[in-house]
Amino acid sequence: MYRFSWSYIKEKWADAGFQKYFKNTGWLFAAQIFSMGASFIATIIIARKLGPGNFGQLSYAVSFISIFSILATLGIDNILYRDLIKHPEKKKEYLGTALTIKLIASFITAILVCIFAFYFGQDDVSKILIAILSIGLIFNAFQIINFEFQAQVKSKYPSIISCIANFTVNALEVMVILTGRGVIYLAIVATFGSILSAILYWYFYEKKIEGKLFSWKFDKNIAKNLLRDSWPLIFTGGFTLVYARIDQVLIKNMLGASQVGIYGVAVILAEVWNFIPGILVSSFFPAIINAKKTSEEIYYARLKKLSLLLLSLAIIISLSMTVLSSFFIHLIYGQAFMGASIILQIYVWSSVGTFLGVLASNYLITENNQKTLIFMTFIPMVINVILNIWWIPKYGIVGSAYATLISYSFGPLTLLLFKKTRGDIKKIFMAKNYQVSIADKK
Repeated sequence: MYRFSWSYIKEKWADAGFQKYFKNTGWLFAAQIFSMGASFIATIIIARKLGPGNFGQLSYAVSFISIFSILATLGIDNILYRDLIKHPEKKKEYLGTALTIKLIASFITAILVCIFAFYFGQDDVSKILIAILSIGLIFNAFQIINFEFQAQVKSKYPSIISCIANFTVNALEVMVILTGRGVIYLAIVATFGSILSAILYWYFYEKKIEGKLFSWKFDKNIAKNLLRDSWPLIFTGGFTLVYARIDQVLIKNMLGASQVGIYGVAVILAEVWNFIPGILVSSFFPAIINAKKTSEEIYYARLKKLSLLLLSLAIIISLSMTVLSSFFIHLIYGQAFMGASIILQIYVWSSVGTFLGVLASNYLITENNQKTLIFMTFIPMVINVILNIWWIPKYGIVGSAYATLISYSFGPLTLLLFKKTRGDIKKIFMAKNYQVSIADKK
């Protein structure tokens, strides 16, 4: 985005504010890489030991819980983060109110999840797994403490918490599976991870922020404001979770747990790259927002550059995984999961829609166009559900993979349905390349 030089880098590094934010981002990035690596290795061991059937049971339960999880958060996380930055003097009221709301919502959601599972579940193992995992929803409410650390640019501590919790849980899961215990023990360990995270957040908050959890207060007006501002995010988050996880739920109900296990390992390998657009967009979008304040031409040019970067990376990843799918599946998961190779070859191309969708979401929020954002998640969800119900009985898990590919790809294309966003896409496409100097940035 900028023409950098060594003198510029030295100048910025000497700035205390730059170092503060650079280290803050570095902690987040390092923690994410460590946690993803540990989880990926543990998942490989678990999948190989459990086999497609039992691994499918676990994948189904996790997907089932995920669909309902937006009800536990009520979409208030981003709103809370924004308000903690805007009103630091009222942090006790905001944190206390948010925690109360989320605890109530999580408790109700856990009950609803269990009711749905016991009425519509096909086997006792799935029902037990879902009941155990639903307990974690309640303890996840304490993760709002993370936003106080973020607001104070102290990501070091939630990063440490994430690493400790993930390493502990993954180590315990591997221990459980290597000692011959089954999926129910894995669900118990996963729930223990949520409890451990809650305890660690509480401990670090009182030690490093020097605050007391019991000094938080509930404020009725703040509760109304949080819920009023978050309702569009409840819908967008809910729609996204449905079309991201409904495929595995429907496969389990229509084809059985073994097919979910085969499909699930392909999803893991296809989605392991999805952290890339989040990091790139969060890194470059402040510069894009600043450009909007001064020059529309540079604003659209920067959106074009970032769009092309994300599109290129998605295509490179998809091509590589398509060519090497059989090799990776056999090497990582073994012969029992070789049926996942064709699923990976199809599913991985949904990363094109995912990568561009992350950028499109941030663009719509910048333009204060939340209504279009709702449509961008609602329409793909409807397409995904319809195509899965139609194609799974006919084509099996291959049909579900194509349903996901089409629905994910349709997300960013939704912007073409609206006059305003269609006009902006034309401006982005026609934008000239601009080299922005340091003086321009300032």
